[in-house]
Amino acid sequence: MRFIRFFIIINIFIFISSCHLDEKIAFDLDFNSEATIPSIIGIDLPIEIPIPAIPTNINNKLESLNSKKEYLNTAKLKELTIKALDPQDQSFNFLKDIEVFIKAEGLEEIKIAEKHDIPDDIGNELDLEVKKDKDLSEYIKKDKFNLRVRATSRKVLLHSVKVNIYTVLEVTADIF
Repeated sequence: MRFIRFFIIINIFIFISSCHLDEKIAFDLDFNSEATIPSIIGIDLPIEIPIPAIPTNINNKLESLNSKKEYLNTAKLKELTIKALDPQDQSFNFLKDIEVFIKAEGLEEIKIAEKHDIPDDIGNELDLEVKKDKDLSEYIKKDKFNLRVRATSRKVLLHSVKVNIYTVLEVTADIF
């Protein structure tokens, strides 16, 4: 009889502890980065916009949610918006096309967002079409990642423009 009680208690303990392993969390992870678009003299010429490396701080976020980066399942780009900061009233009508790529140490560079045929009446905020099918979890597991922006101008830009690049990732992870 004691053996049966012991067996039942062990099975209940195993069942309860294994149920916890199937729990998942989902959250948005956002990044803000500033860059400067240099003055553009040529038209229809591609330009590169330098962006400093972006720290992920993913360990801190996951630990606050009872997870670790080893348990990270997916990270999909949800939103990428570029907004003019200085001058604030600067329109993006000088751009014809824009593409954003992500790269991290040991990983290949991939395109994550783009906008082609940008209209003349665009204003000072530009929402890019994101590649939602790309899993970026390996990129944010790194301590930092780099964004590279390639743009083609439609008009001459005689002054530089300071911009904010706002990125939102939809992340899923297991809870430990």
